Amino acid sequence: MFVNIDWFFLSHRLPIAEAASLNDVEMNVYTDFSKKNKLYDYQNFNLLQSPLTRTSKFFGLEILEFIKAYFLIRKEKPDLVHAVTIKPMILLGIVARLTRTPFVGTFAGLGPVINQTIWLQKIRFRIVLLVYKFIYNSKSSIIICQSEHDKKILLKFRVCPESRITLILGSGVNLKRFKPTFSKKGKKNILMACRMLSDKGVKEFCASAKYLSQDDRGIKFLLAGPTDELSPTSISEKELKLLCIDSNVEYLGNRKDINTLIASASIFVLPSYYPEGVPKVLMEAASCGTPVITTDHPGCRDAVIENVTGILVEPRNPEEITNAILNMLDHPETLKRMAKASRKLAEDYFDENEVVCQHYRIYQKLI
Repeated sequence: MFVNIDWFFLSHRLPIAEAASLNDVEMNVYTDFSKKNKLYDYQNFNLLQSPLTRTSKFFGLEILEFIKAYFLIRKEKPDLVHAVTIKPMILLGIVARLTRTPFVGTFAGLGPVINQTIWLQKIRFRIVLLVYKFIYNSKSSIIICQSEHDKKILLKFRVCPESRITLILGSGVNLKRFKPTFSKKGKKNILMACRMLSDKGVKEFCASAKYLSQDDRGIKFLLAGPTDELSPTSISEKELKLLCIDSNVEYLGNRKDINTLIASASIFVLPSYYPEGVPKVLMEAASCGTPVITTDHPGCRDAVIENVTGILVEPRNPEEITNAILNMLDHPETLKRMAKASRKLAEDYFDENEVVCQHYRIYQKLI
């Protein structure tokens, strides 16, 4: 398995790797290690430095990484390669096709490549489509999609037959760790948790908070999550601090107790217009029985039953976020019904144990 960065693997793909020995699979996971993390010691799989970096400063480096990946696969001769996120999927997908190795590619959202606003982006998109068609023009390849939107785009551009696309809603949630709490009574805590990126809707959340800070109902706005300097839409720590002060939002930083934090919130907000898969944090909110306000945007809408477990709002629209918050708080009985429905949704569709089983069924099919 190849994943772009260690923290993403640990938060989204660790349960799949941990189940390897139970399924008689010897698994090596290759990832780029961040500054904050180091090599881990796991009994059920090997976690190794990837030949691919998360980001490359120039094209020549990616060619070198491709060559390293090619010789790694030639040397190890794996029965199957599974690549998660765009860069590993493209480079390892080509390698797998050239070496005739069965291949699984996971689209955790189509990523920035889907943007086609200028001619250069349109050319990039067409090139990537040709690469995808080369990779998946093989009966020993399977695509895992997280949303119907992404699946429809891949079918529209004839990347591969529908029979080779499997829809799995995200990476699942540990339902025992993320569970409802009874400590919400009387609280009006509105939480947003994500990477601090502008297209995750951080500024829109803060704009709504600024407006509602004039309200006298005791509403408290909380923001949690890490900064991500390598992302092109990153919000710097300095800008984030000023933004939170101006909008009366309490920034909590990157929290390890995110399960407790989400469970104690009255409402969870993610006004994202980022090219998402299905955001794991929305599934975690559902598992905690926390009603959601999110955007009517691919991936985000797949984690919510509109007006049953949450409310969908227009992207880039702080006013709609504000109205949705007030609507929920003004109807506490509806909020309670949404909380129960959210947990039921998570139990029916977001259980990580079922997600893990689905992955091993795919592996077994190809091997």
